[in-house]
Amino acid sequence: MRSIIDALEHGAAEHPDKCLYSFLDVAGRATDSYTYLGFHQRTRHLAQQLREEKALRRGDRVLLVYPPGLELIVALVACARIGVIPVPVYPPTPMNFEAALVKLGFVAADCQATAALTTRGFHRSYRLLLAKRRITSLWLRTPQLPALDWITTDDARGVASSGFVDDPDPVLLLQYTSGSTSDPKGVVVSHDNVLHNCAAALDFVPTFVSWLPQYHDMGLIGYYLYPFITGGTAYGFSPLDFLKRPVLWLETISRVGASHTAAPNFGYAYCLRED
Repeated sequence: MRSIIDALEHGAAEHPDKCLYSFLDVAGRATDSYTYLGFHQRTRHLAQQLREEKALRRGDRVLLVYPPGLELIVALVACARIGVIPVPVYPPTPMNFEAALVKLGFVAADCQATAALTTRGFHRSYRLLLAKRRITSLWLRTPQLPALDWITTDDARGVASSGFVDDPDPVLLLQYTSGSTSDPKGVVVSHDNVLHNCAAALDFVPTFVSWLPQYHDMGLIGYYLYPFITGGTAYGFSPLDFLKRPVLWLETISRVGASHTAAPNFGYAYCLRED
C-alpha cells in the first residue's frame, strides 16, 4: 500500500457494510456513524468538491478546526485523497477563546494555511465569539488572524463522479505540538509513517474505544486512522462527555468488547473518584 487511501479502498471493497466508526453521546447512543463503504463514498465526494468547487490544490495547507465528531476525520481523509495537507488544530471555545485563538493564528501563519475547514455550526459560533471580541480591549492586545477562506464541510453530501481520481501527496498531515510550554512546532507525518507504525503495532483486527482529543496524535492516528488500515471498528466520544460521565468509557469498553483504549493517568484516576 502506498497511502492510507489504498487501505480505505481495500476495506470498502472487502467489507463495505461493516461499521467503521460510531460516535456516541454522553448516554452512549450513536449520534453519527459510517460503514466502510459509506465513509469511502463520503470522503470521495467531499474531496471532489474541495478540488473542483473550492479550488484547493495539491500541496495546499488547510486547518481542520472541528468540535469532537466524525466530520474532522471525513475532512482529513478527503484532503488526503487530493494531496491537500490537513493541519488539525484545537477549536477555540468560549472557555479558552483567547489562548486558542493565538495558537490558531500562529499555526496558520507557520504552515502558510490558505483555508480552514469546519462545520457550519462551529463556524457560526466562532464568528459570534469574534464579534464579541472586537468590542473589547483584547482586540487591540492580541495578534490578528491571517486571512483564511473558511469552508464548511458538513453540508457536502452526494456521490463523486466516475471521473474522480485520487492524487495523494506523500505527506499525510502536519501535526503541531500543543504549544503549552513554547510556540507550537509542526511535525510532518507521511502516509508511510502511519502505515509502518500501524503494521508494527497491530497484527489483528482491533476494536477501538477512545475519548482522546482528535487533534492529538494518539487520539487522531491511533484511534481514527488505524481502524480502517486494519479493518477494525472505532467507537469514539467527546472528551467533555468523558468528564461529565466517566463511566461511559468503561460501559463502552464492556459493551463493544474493545481490544484497545488509552488515556493519560488522570483518566484512570478520574474513574475512581468518589464524587
